[in-house]
Amino acid sequence: MTLPLVQLLTAEIYGLLLVLVRVGAALSMLPGFGEMAVPVQTRLAAALGLSLALAAIVPGLPAAAPDAVTDLLRHVFAELIAGAVLGVCARILFACLQMAGQVISQSMGLSNIFALPGTGFEGGSVAGSYLMLGGLVLIFVTDLHHAVIRALVDSYRLMPAATLPDMGMLARMTSEAVALSFRMAAQFAGPFLVLGFVYNAGLGLINRAMPQFAVFFIGLPISILGGLFILAVTIAAILTGFLDGFAGWLLRFGG
Repeated sequence: MTLPLVQLLTAEIYGLLLVLVRVGAALSMLPGFGEMAVPVQTRLAAALGLSLALAAIVPGLPAAAPDAVTDLLRHVFAELIAGAVLGVCARILFACLQMAGQVISQSMGLSNIFALPGTGFEGGSVAGSYLMLGGLVLIFVTDLHHAVIRALVDSYRLMPAATLPDMGMLARMTSEAVALSFRMAAQFAGPFLVLGFVYNAGLGLINRAMPQFAVFFIGLPISILGGLFILAVTIAAILTGFLDGFAGWLLRFGG
């Protein structure tokens, strides 16, 4: 028995709506796609185009639109939660560059100099904005955004369509993203913390031995220049480590 054309079109449109809700919620927060510098119209167009491309391959979409409004709202809410959690976790991982940059700026003596919020973080440090812009560029240069799109499709394996996700799983996913973000931030800022501690301890000993010596006016420029030199040496390793950690987290959705 074949379904009427109206019912087929209704099922297709309803499935597209559910995909659009999840994809739109994720894209509004994903790094690169959901930045404040990207116009809202561009984000909507990207979400609609991506939803049209993914609707044909997304598994488990409802075969027909529900008759009750409560069921429709429940399905939309479930897709909204799934997409929002995916976007928030990716944003938390991306924030590791901001946290590492803040610690690096403090170690260098540049913590009071703020940069423009080019990546959605207002009042960011100079080093943090530099790292985040570099990470954002490398995400697209290395085609890692394709892995982000793949993770959106694979997310239907962990969080089936039109089904409210398990709250325990969402909490575990978020906590793992937070732990990974803090661990990467500590690893990236580790060399600066160690060298900054040794350098400031040496300045303290010099100031203790010669109180009349202007330690601050001489030590601060050296600290800034030394920090910039170390940042130039380690920037490749920092961004490569971020890309590896971010890509590894995205691969978890593929099982």
